[in-house]
Amino acid sequence: FVVMDASGAWMKRWRQQFEALGIEFLRSHDGMHPDAFSHTSLAVWAASNERNDYLALDNLPEGFHGHTRAPSNKLMLDFCDHLVKMGGLQDHLYQGEVQSLEPCGSGVNVIVDSSSGTEKMYAKHVVLARGPTWNRQWPSFYKTLDSAALAEIYHAWDLFDKPDRMKKIQGRGVIVGGGLTSAHLCAQLAESGSIDLLIRRKRSMKQYDLDLSWMNTSEGNRRQLRHNFEQASVEERAAVNKAVRDGGSITPELSLVISELEKKGLVKVHEFTEIVSASWHGCWSLILNSEEVVTADYLICATGTHVDISEDPLLSTLQDAHPLRIVAGLPVLSEHLQWGELPIHVMGNTAALELGPDAVNMTGAMRGAFRIWPV
Repeated sequence: FVVMDASGAWMKRWRQQFEALGIEFLRSHDGMHPDAFSHTSLAVWAASNERNDYLALDNLPEGFHGHTRAPSNKLMLDFCDHLVKMGGLQDHLYQGEVQSLEPCGSGVNVIVDSSSGTEKMYAKHVVLARGPTWNRQWPSFYKTLDSAALAEIYHAWDLFDKPDRMKKIQGRGVIVGGGLTSAHLCAQLAESGSIDLLIRRKRSMKQYDLDLSWMNTSEGNRRQLRHNFEQASVEERAAVNKAVRDGGSITPELSLVISELEKKGLVKVHEFTEIVSASWHGCWSLILNSEEVVTADYLICATGTHVDISEDPLLSTLQDAHPLRIVAGLPVLSEHLQWGELPIHVMGNTAALELGPDAVNMTGAMRGAFRIWPV
């Protein structure tokens, strides 16, 4: 088998993201990792290597049943390097960017751009396991920006692609977004100048990016939620996904960091606030929905991604030729995450109507692998 990745390295985007944001510990607990064969393998491997670089999750509610510690980023990366080595996976990874998928006969022609040019590869089966970063979500004011402003505005993913950019960002800043990424950006950049953090709703604090009921391992709790989800209609599943994820939030640990920065006057949090218009003339001039005018040296939108296959250059052409029913921008896949009768399978957020609200997380990836593996 062949794994095709634009970066040509395992976990490269992960490494860049964590480097850019200076993240020491994961948000997810030690039962969430890429080894699909055991929830405990990370903990067992860490113990056998005398590793104890965990963060205790002390803010979980009383009576919570589940994992209560988060591994360090270094521990997770070392464990993943171990999995790559044990599985001999490095020998299967090639650098290239898939441009199109063309079903033919009993297989698929995969058109790939690489350093050696464009080539066609034939595959009996294709698994599309991309992250959610192909379609950046921007606030509504973005559409009104002129060319000068468009050249200056950052999306958080720009910083992940080139972490060195973080070192060049100085002065007073405005960061848009209410999730973990925006909070990490504040923590990284506040010492180089004050920051206005704009959140379009009330600040939300949660240990995980899912409702805790989906993380609880008590008998019958999570399993019943999963059963109910799988018995529901696809429209009901889409509604559950939206409700359970419920937008951006930050952890209790990072909330304390932001509170300290607020006390020092380095960060000012604006709740229920959006940018109405923005212009760039050597610096940013921003008009807020509160009618306040804010000036800034830089503007970063940590507003996540928008998943809609009609806007995906890879899947939209597949949808044109081999249409599936679409609900909330997502394809209605088979139980095995298969695109109709084609030998193409989809993982990640694009498969959320089958996998559920944790589709984009490592638990969703593990469950997705088991769905596809029997095929």
